[in-house]
Amino acid sequence: MTAPQFQARRATLDDLPALRPLWEAERLDAAVLEKRLTEFQVVCDEEGKVLGGVAMQRHQQHGLLHSEVFADFALADTLRPLLWERVRNVGRNYALARMWTRETSQFWRGLGFDPPDEEQFAKFPAVFGEADGGTLLTLKVRDDPFADMTPAQEEAMLKQHLRAETDKMLEQARTLRVLAYVASGIFIIVLAVCGRSLLRYWNRQRQSPTDPYQRRRL
Repeated sequence: MTAPQFQARRATLDDLPALRPLWEAERLDAAVLEKRLTEFQVVCDEEGKVLGGVAMQRHQQHGLLHSEVFADFALADTLRPLLWERVRNVGRNYALARMWTRETSQFWRGLGFDPPDEEQFAKFPAVFGEADGGTLLTLKVRDDPFADMTPAQEEAMLKQHLRAETDKMLEQARTLRVLAYVASGIFIIVLAVCGRSLLRYWNRQRQSPTDPYQRRRL
């Protein structure tokens, strides 16, 4: 017997009819989550039916896993690794340094999600909601370049990065401007040469006799 094939992917608008009842079954606010659909990754079967999903909210170097749902919790242990792989890839794309979650499944603890210490807890982004130390878990996924910086140092580094990006854009604009000047100069030269050649042609035509009788007299 062939094992069922599952595929994890980013959620789309077409997945809303399948996700709404799953959210409602877990007593999640479906109206709010609909507006945050872009945060969701889902797992589908071979026929494209949504079997489960999980969302990740992003803020700076942090990501919060939330709203885990499954159509059949008997498949949860099979589907969670696929969802985690998708979430981890998204985190890499955005260079996230730390993941957070309030999900209570042992699967997340098995990945290395642990209760945060005092220093980690202090860095929990306020935009993720109330920082409940009793249920909150965290996992470091890469080194945080801002970990040892004060807020003033972090702001200075960000400004320096923005300044470097601005300088790069200005340099590109200057290069494009020079190329435009060169192209315009070449066009003017070509136009002048063509105009001069055309003028010479017209002058020869005016000076050349067109009447055969006149050419014989000449």
